[in-house]
Amino acid sequence: MSTPCRCNTKVLRPKRCLISDGNPCSACTHDMELQKEIEEFEIRTEKRRRALRTAMNESHDPFIHKFPPEIASHIFIQYAPPSAFFDKDEKSTPLYLGAVCQKWRQLAWGTPQLWSSSIIGFHANGQYSTSNGSDLLQLVTEWLDRTASLPLTIRFDHPVQEVHGDGVYHDVINILNKHSAKWYDMHFDLPGRHLHRLYGSSQGNILRRLALCYPLLWNQDSDPSTFSMKSKPNPTELTLVAVRLPRVDITWHNLTVASVDYIGVDECFELIRRAPLLENLSLRRIYSSSSIFPIPNTRIVLPHLHSLELSELARIAETNVVTKILDSVCLPSLKQWIHDRSSLPLDNVIKFIECFSSRLRTFKTGIGDRYLRDENRLPALLHLLSSLEFLELRSYERSGEKFFNVLCASAQSPLFLPQLQSLELAGQRSRPMWECVFQIFAISHRQSLRVKVNSGDYIEDETLKQLLELDDKGFDLSIVNGKIDLLQKYREDWPDWATSPRPSVWA
Repeated sequence: MSTPCRCNTKVLRPKRCLISDGNPCSACTHDMELQKEIEEFEIRTEKRRRALRTAMNESHDPFIHKFPPEIASHIFIQYAPPSAFFDKDEKSTPLYLGAVCQKWRQLAWGTPQLWSSSIIGFHANGQYSTSNGSDLLQLVTEWLDRTASLPLTIRFDHPVQEVHGDGVYHDVINILNKHSAKWYDMHFDLPGRHLHRLYGSSQGNILRRLALCYPLLWNQDSDPSTFSMKSKPNPTELTLVAVRLPRVDITWHNLTVASVDYIGVDECFELIRRAPLLENLSLRRIYSSSSIFPIPNTRIVLPHLHSLELSELARIAETNVVTKILDSVCLPSLKQWIHDRSSLPLDNVIKFIECFSSRLRTFKTGIGDRYLRDENRLPALLHLLSSLEFLELRSYERSGEKFFNVLCASAQSPLFLPQLQSLELAGQRSRPMWECVFQIFAISHRQSLRVKVNSGDYIEDETLKQLLELDDKGFDLSIVNGKIDLLQKYREDWPDWATSPRPSVWA
């Protein structure tokens, strides 16, 4: 059987034929004329094909083309909302709408709401990443030009590896500066040496949400620049990651939400001094004083703060950052306190809660030797928080499990957290944690409590049966592993759990 010929069908010809008195020969001349005719024919064919496809789209799409433009635009906006776009769902980008047909493209290009949110990134997984810097610059320019006068929400991501050089940063930032009067929600994740380039224009600005983040995967710049715009912004929400406070030139007094990571505790206090209207404050990975600003000698009062998060704060032999913070602030309106992976010095905590114990509604904390040296004293702390409605306890270590027994014993009293409506437990798979759940539901005045347990995906047979029985009796109980509802999963995989053995595949 003969093998089909897979020869290259492209016509091979000399690059330059000079046989006939320095001119192409007759055959080459005719060949070049034929090639020109072919190219012209392909252009005409492509135009006809586009026209046919437009007619086909009109026939096959009886909805969008028949709707008034304002309704069709609204449908497009529902298809490509900013929330889905920032999840980097490739199909949510408005560029896909413009690729359908000419009329869709005209409609999408003329709908500014589709373009007012964007991600600009260079890394391989970024939605609009490109190895060709000019392509990226053209895309950014055209994208922003389509926003008309709408406020802009932009995330400017750094590459995983610095392969593009400073030139691309300069060019993209220059494009952004031209639209600075429309900056509203801006997230800049880029090397510190480029901060000073985000100067905007002197036209004024409407910037309300600002995030400045240094890429933590790279070595920090030896001399980072300062973020300072020609028209000083007046944001209400601020996020700083590894950006020192002196490097941020903004108006501070209108801040209501602040989140800071990787700065010194003295800079945190300075931020609090500058922003008396704060309502939400998150302090993560804060280390000992950088000696830039003074440590307060008296408590700073934040009368409007109702949510505080302290997470992964440094504990050094000579300095306990948590203690410094708890001893230096007074939060009379605090309603939510999240304390995660940080030491919990009870003596300092008790003094701290005297400012807000009658108002706190939500308390989330981690327990274990690294965070709380004496679990037996935590119920005494909780007794002071009689207004609690939601309590979350996370055990990161085996030693933290003994607290569950103490919690069950304390829960017997009606005076212990009398307003509690929801209890969430998280920890390693352990019998003490499950026993805590069973005992709490056995208390008559706790039977209406909502209980949620974050656990591993395997639960022992006897424990699982008891949990399913509670669920059958109508108790408000949920067992989850991430986003998976384990009770529902087990019911589907083991429908006859009450009468038959558990499937051996689960062993």
